[in-house]
Amino acid sequence: MEWVYRGFETSLLGLALCLGLGACLTLGTERPPAGTLSVTLPMLTVTAPAP
Repeated sequence: MEWVYRGFETSLLGLALCLGLGACLTLGTERPPAGTLSVTLPMLTVTAPAP
């Protein structure tokens, strides 16, 4: 049964590593213009013109 917990823990560590690498890779991306409203969630970005 211990191997189940080890596998779960390893998969969570792998997911955290992938998300961290993804966050580091998107640090240098272009920012939206100043006249827009932007909402960013961990895996989703929505940008629209400001009202």
